[in-house]
Amino acid sequence: MNVEVVDKGLLSLIVDAGRTGRQQDGFCQSGPMDEDAFLWANFLAFNPDNTPCIEAIGSLTVTVDAPCVIAATGRAVQLTVNGHPKAGYRSEFVAAGAEISVGSEQMGCKAYLAIAGAWNVPVFAQSACTVPRERLGGLEGNGNTLTNGDHIEINAYPTSTLMANKVRAIALQNRNNYSLAAPIRIIPGYQYAHFSRAAQRMLVTSEYTVTSSIDRMGYRLSGPDVACDIQKMRSEAIHLGAIQVPPDGQPIVMMRDRQTLGGYPKIGCVNPLDVNRLAQATPGETLHFVYQNNEAARADCLLALCRRRQLQGEML
Repeated sequence: MNVEVVDKGLLSLIVDAGRTGRQQDGFCQSGPMDEDAFLWANFLAFNPDNTPCIEAIGSLTVTVDAPCVIAATGRAVQLTVNGHPKAGYRSEFVAAGAEISVGSEQMGCKAYLAIAGAWNVPVFAQSACTVPRERLGGLEGNGNTLTNGDHIEINAYPTSTLMANKVRAIALQNRNNYSLAAPIRIIPGYQYAHFSRAAQRMLVTSEYTVTSSIDRMGYRLSGPDVACDIQKMRSEAIHLGAIQVPPDGQPIVMMRDRQTLGGYPKIGCVNPLDVNRLAQATPGETLHFVYQNNEAARADCLLALCRRRQLQGEML
């Protein structure tokens, strides 16, 4: 099957689960900004978890030349097939020649388009994920994002096999809640003690605004300064969600395409479940933090995994 990109929207790129365990070799982790939406998109399209899909900002439009199953997920996701609105977060059977558009009601949010089948895209360092900064991934393996006229080859599953599967759908109450009304949970890091008690308290009693300086590397926030007594430190590995605090005291949350090493102190790390919510935040939105111990964070993540597996089991 051939998928043609008719309109790439603001930014569209191929992502999979990322280069897990390859930071020690100098590769960034990469992967989907909103992992929850990515995993659901593939499941709803009858794909294995690590199958590539398209992460899009703005309205992405593609056409397919063979019948297939698709699924669209993300914050306030919108999906149309041949101009007709379709529901997100469910399996959608489309005919050959169909024009598919996917995006979000809220400008700047990420939408995920999964298409059933094995994607014939280059793999490097165990991932097909596109990282423009490292010139890795994408259709040519050089880190280029998708552009109009690009063609993606997919070994589509037999139509008879797909039609034998029942439609999968996720009820609204079982989808990720992207509201920023609930606090972003932070696990204090080992440099936490180098921040004054006033600074520690300031972070969780103040409101922070998502600035326009956000990308797949990191999200810079604006709010009261968070001071640290560390003036110089050696660069060290950076985990997903780590909150770096540069000399200006304005927090930066490190995201999927972050560099492997960084030399700013880190007050803590965002709970992985809340990284998904933060990844869907747009400039001007506000948020607040709350501290959480590592055992509670671990329990939250395991419970979320169990809930997803239970929901998936009910759809098989």
